[in-house]
Amino acid sequence: MIDQETLKVFDELYNDTYQNTLKYVICNCSNIEDVKDIVQNVYLDVLKKLKEDNSSIKNKSYIIGIARNKVKDYYRFHYKTKLISLFSRKDEFSDVDLLDSIPSDIDIGSDFIKKEDLRKVWDFLRKKKVIICKIFYLYYYSNSSIKEISRTLGISESNVKNYLYRTLKELNVLMNNRG
Repeated sequence: MIDQETLKVFDELYNDTYQNTLKYVICNCSNIEDVKDIVQNVYLDVLKKLKEDNSSIKNKSYIIGIARNKVKDYYRFHYKTKLISLFSRKDEFSDVDLLDSIPSDIDIGSDFIKKEDLRKVWDFLRKKKVIICKIFYLYYYSNSSIKEISRTLGISESNVKNYLYRTLKELNVLMNNRG
């Protein structure tokens, strides 16, 4: 059980460090899709540490250290699981159970189109340089400014703009050609 004081300290740490931690993880990931998992693991560890000793985390650099270790651990683990798969994935639900679980007031067609468009965008971005994925993730997910992205990634603002706008033009052509 977590006491209120621990939750208060965690909330303050989270609010103070989330943006920097997210940027650190984005810059050090080789796959942009792993960012959310790694950041979540970082803050789970922070919460565990706070439960053990509320005064143990005194500075923001400690959380970046956890993030550094989580990035390494994440890729070490996923490298091993790519080599050997111990479990086969089977669907837990039958098709009927799946259909029954969908609320009747959902417009499946429009939700599918939105998800399909988003999937197309990320499939397109995955084929681009890693730097482009990082720029898009920082700009659209993290809501970072071009200036912040420039500093975070160590490239000029004009390069960030060029990557962003050229890729947006390519995406526009791709999405308009596919209807």
